[in-house]
Amino acid sequence: MKKVLPAVFLIVGTMIGAGFASGREISVFFARFGVYSLFFLPILFILFYYVFKLLLNIGKDKYFDNIYKLHAFTKNSVFMNALICLTFIVFTASMLSAGVDILSSNFISVPSIVFYVIILVISFLVLKFGFKGLVKLNMVLVPMLILTILTLCIFATFNPVTDAVFIPENTQVYELPISMLLYAMGNIMLSYYIIIKAGKGLDEKRIRRVSLISSLVICVVIFISIVCLIKNGSAIMEADMPFVALSYRMGEVFNIFFIFMVLMAVLTTLFSGLFTSYEALPFKKHKALFTMFLVLALSLVGFKQIVDYIYPFVGVVGISVVLRLAFSYRSFLKPRFNSGNNEIHTPSEQTENECCRHNKV
Repeated sequence: MKKVLPAVFLIVGTMIGAGFASGREISVFFARFGVYSLFFLPILFILFYYVFKLLLNIGKDKYFDNIYKLHAFTKNSVFMNALICLTFIVFTASMLSAGVDILSSNFISVPSIVFYVIILVISFLVLKFGFKGLVKLNMVLVPMLILTILTLCIFATFNPVTDAVFIPENTQVYELPISMLLYAMGNIMLSYYIIIKAGKGLDEKRIRRVSLISSLVICVVIFISIVCLIKNGSAIMEADMPFVALSYRMGEVFNIFFIFMVLMAVLTTLFSGLFTSYEALPFKKHKALFTMFLVLALSLVGFKQIVDYIYPFVGVVGISVVLRLAFSYRSFLKPRFNSGNNEIHTPSEQTENECCRHNKV
């Protein structure tokens, strides 16, 4: 489990970000459909399992030291690369906006600009630590975050703010599969490069374990979160951050701790987004500062608006990205012949041989 758990925490940490930990994503994409959403979770589990497995296998069989080589692997157009880069930056901006919203609502006397500066400075430092620093951070924070969300949801489910269970009005159930797909692909879109990098050094057996555990953890937390929101009625569902609103009922100490953990979820997801946004920009000079500037500018749109209106678009881009990766990987897996001795090689062996031939030349 030494290699499995870091990969699991990395995947779960990038998937359970600020939108999830605040309850906003669950409200928008699942709970608003009522109890019907619970019946689609097995499908979501299967979808997560196979997409995680695909991405980890790509990372196992082919090494990408930057996102440009991954884009070359999928043969993306210039427009597609620009769209992906913009998507990463918009997502990262929503995380920055969420972090500032949380801090501003609890420290009213401090101007918002102070929190923007603090978070951006921390983010800039994290970019210097790179991927390994992100893995270590998620190893510590993700278990604490999951336990905190589950504690809140279980308490709020058995101690709801109202006896009036949420019942959707005029909601078309046929929209639920689309909403679920957009949620899954949107989150995968925002973390696919990191998941691919997590596949390096894993064998097939470990990849299956990582995919299974990650999918199971995410879907169990979603299930408990949906039940909690339904039980607490429409007033909580419509809050900007439903779980933060519920945390006030558990006492001041837990409320402060929960807000801290949501802020940590914001920061871990922000760091993941910044890492990928930074990698995706097609130039090197002053790249870190330019990334920060774009994220800061777009964060002014606001967290709620980005989750409600832009996340579905991110899901559409995610569907396209995953399909292109699947087709590219399928082509890569076709048996290849060494022109010198006509031997068939596995993908990893083929990559190794190509490197050896290049070095000889």
